[in-house]
Amino acid sequence: MTGSFWWREKIFKDFGHSYKVELVFEEKGLQEIQIFKNPSWGYLFVLDGIVQFTEKDEFIYHETITYLPISLLPTPPEEVIIVGGGDGGVLRELQKIPTLKKIIQFEIDTLVFDLCQKYFFKISGDYADPRVNLVIKDGYLGLKESPSEGFDLVIVDCTDPVGPAKTLYTVEFYQEASRVLKPHGFFIQQASLPIYFPHIIKEAYPKISQVFPYVKIVRCYVPCYGEEIAFFLATKEPKDWFNPKQLISGKYYHPGLNPYYFSLPQTWLELLK
Repeated sequence: MTGSFWWREKIFKDFGHSYKVELVFEEKGLQEIQIFKNPSWGYLFVLDGIVQFTEKDEFIYHETITYLPISLLPTPPEEVIIVGGGDGGVLRELQKIPTLKKIIQFEIDTLVFDLCQKYFFKISGDYADPRVNLVIKDGYLGLKESPSEGFDLVIVDCTDPVGPAKTLYTVEFYQEASRVLKPHGFFIQQASLPIYFPHIIKEAYPKISQVFPYVKIVRCYVPCYGEEIAFFLATKEPKDWFNPKQLISGKYYHPGLNPYYFSLPQTWLELLK
C-alpha cells in the first residue's frame, strides 16, 4: 500500500485508535512489525498491531521507566540490566547518568533493534559506548547467566505478555531479577494499560509479590496510548517512595512527580485485591 491511508490500532473488537499514516516498513518475524509516519506523531513503531511508541511522546515513557527507580536509590547507580528496549530509548536516558559503569542489554529480536537503529536513530542511545554490552538473547535466559547481587537496576522494557514476552511475567523471571539485584536495587517493568487490559496486572501482581517484599504500581499518562500505562516497581528493602534521594530531572520527569506516580485511582486498587 502506498500513499496516505487510515490505519486503526485495534484495542477491542469494537474500539481502536485511528491514524492517517504512510507505511514505511512492514515485516513479520518473531513479531509482526510495522513502521508508520503520521504528521502529528512522527514515526510510529507498531508490534503485533499495537503502537509501542511514537517520536512525539516516547520520552515520557522512557524517562519514567529509568528516572523514577533511579530517583529512589540511596546512591547513584553504577550497573544496570535492560531487558528488551530495542529502540534504545532506555539506554539513551541511562547514558545521561554520569556514574554508570556497566549497562547490559538483553534483546531477543535483532530485527526490532536493526529497524530502530535505521528509522529511530534520533531517539536511541549510543551502542558504541564501551560501557554498553548488547546481547541478543531472551531476557529470562540472560538473567539466569548474570551474577548475583551485581546490579542496581533491572529495567524491563518489554511488550505485553504475549509471544516472546510471556516468560517475562513469570515467578521464575522475577526470582532471577531479584537474585541479580543488589539489596538496595530496583526492578521495574511495564504492566500495560489497566483500563483496557486489567488481566495483566491481576495475573502478574500476585507473581511478582511472591518474590519481592515491596511492590508498587506506578501510573503514567502517555498520550499515544490514550490511557495511563502501569509499571511494576519492586525492591527488597523499604523505601521512602514520595521523597527521591537522587534529584534528577528530564524533559518530562522531575522529583515532584513521585507522589503522582504512586497515587492510584480506586479502579486500579480494585485490581490488586
